[in-house]
Amino acid sequence: MKKLILATAILFVASVVKTNAQSFMDRTHFEFSAGTGLKNKGITPIDFSFKADVDFVSISYLFVTAEDNVSLYNDDGIKTYYNGVSIGGGIGVRLLNSSKTIHALDVRAKALGSVGNPAWKRSSYDISLAWYLKSHRFSPVVELGYRFIDSRTKSIDNCGHAFLSIGLRY
Repeated sequence: MKKLILATAILFVASVVKTNAQSFMDRTHFEFSAGTGLKNKGITPIDFSFKADVDFVSISYLFVTAEDNVSLYNDDGIKTYYNGVSIGGGIGVRLLNSSKTIHALDVRAKALGSVGNPAWKRSSYDISLAWYLKSHRFSPVVELGYRFIDSRTKSIDNCGHAFLSIGLRY
């Protein structure tokens, strides 16, 4: 019985999901964005991001990302910041993928880890909604989501915040 249910589920998924007969470059997209989050535990994040994604089926894609993380805070009344670089990846699922509209709305989930020797060693986990125009040229992209930061630096607590980023997609 389990094999029959599994075979039925696989056939159903295969009938709904289709791959596009496009070249690799037609299925590859790039994004540059800048974003900020709400202040939490005295820290205001500012991030500059580069993403490269590849469509593997019509409704979803995988992406890799690199971010420059700047975290502003006050230390005994003196304004200062932490700076670091994070690298990671994630998956995106298209919610609005109709050929009748030029608008696209995706749900994205990603995980990042700090690299090198930053002042704030951390792992970040994001879930977000991304809106953009479906185009083969540059188009705006707006991303709104929530980020949880798992701190690996003893003097800094874990925190989470809502964020907004704006950028360009190609």
